[in-house]
Parts: sequence; C-alpha cells; structure tokens
Amino acid sequence: MRHPSRRGAGFTLVELMVTIAVLAILLAIGIPAFASLIAANRLTSATNELVASLQTARTEAIRRNARITVCPAAPTATACSGNWRDGWMVFLDQTPGNAPAPESAADILFRGGPAPRNITIVGNTPVSSYVSFTADGTSKLLSRAFQAGTLRVCSTATALGDDRRARHLVLTGAGRIVLKHPPTGVPSTCPSP
Repeated sequence: MRHPSRRGAGFTLVELMVTIAVLAILLAIGIPAFASLIAANRLTSATNELVASLQTARTEAIRRNARITVCPAAPTATACSGNWRDGWMVFLDQTPGNAPAPESAADILFRGGPAPRNITIVGNTPVSSYVSFTADGTSKLLSRAFQAGTLRVCSTATALGDDRRARHLVLTGAGRIVLKHPPTGVPSTCPSP
C-alpha cells in the first residue's frame, strides 16, 4: 500500500517573507499609536493621583477641623522641597503661621508620587510651594489670605501632540479643584502655567 506524499507540509520561503513584511507594516503602524497611548495614560494617572491627594486633604481638613497642607516632598523627606515632580506629602499643619512643615513624622497623613517618567508638575506662585486647606474646606495661604492658583501636570513625551500634553488643576479660593485642559499649543518643554 502506498502512502500519498506529504509535500507542502511547511511554509515556502516566499510565504514566510510575505508574512514578515505584513508583520513589519503592522508594527510600524501600531507602535507609534501604542507609545501615544502609554504617554496619555501616564499623564492621566499622575493627574488623577494629584487630584485625589488634594481632594483627600480638603476632606481631612473638614473632618479633623484642622489645617491640612499638601507640599512637594521626596518620598522619604520630612520637609517640603520645591519640586512637585518628586512627590508630595499631606500633613496636619499644627503651626500654620510658620513655613509649611510637619512637626513630627506622626503628622504626615500620606504621600503621593513621584510622577512617572516624562511627567512634570509645576505651579504658579500661589501654589508652587504648598496648598493648604482650613477646617471649613477653603484654601488659604499661611497669611490667612485666600489661596488660588494652577498646577500644571504635563508630559514631555514626544508621542503626545501639543494639544494633548497638559492638564491644569485649578484651585479656587473656595478650595475646589477644577480639572481643565489648557489652551492649545503647549510645547514639549512644558513651561509653568
């Protein structure tokens, strides 16, 4: 009894080359879109974390009937620094007339950040070094004047266009945090708001 031959059980060189060419075209189209998706997700994640920290600080100020301050600080620092990108800490501010700083490590309620790679966070003068909420939920400077300003969360990734790379967190005098998209044309250097 003869068995039929098993000719054609593999791929020819031409079939393999066509498959590789199609795969290369798909990757060339898909990788830039995927990089844009990753950069947009990093921006959204950093923005949401900062918004949640500020809203939680406001809630804690009302709940504890005390001043709660959020300031830029590295993950292990016990004092405020000047760079929001390094992270931030939320603490019970027991001496609100002085420079914002926790009196002890026990006053630190929680920490946030640091921001992901390619994300910068900068604030204009009223919120560049701290945001402070009083017992009634309003935001006030240490001098007891109303505090309002803008924090910009921005991606320096080239995968995002200038119209999609930044978010503004606007702090109102009433203590509300409003998320806004900034004007179009934010350059990849992400200047201060």
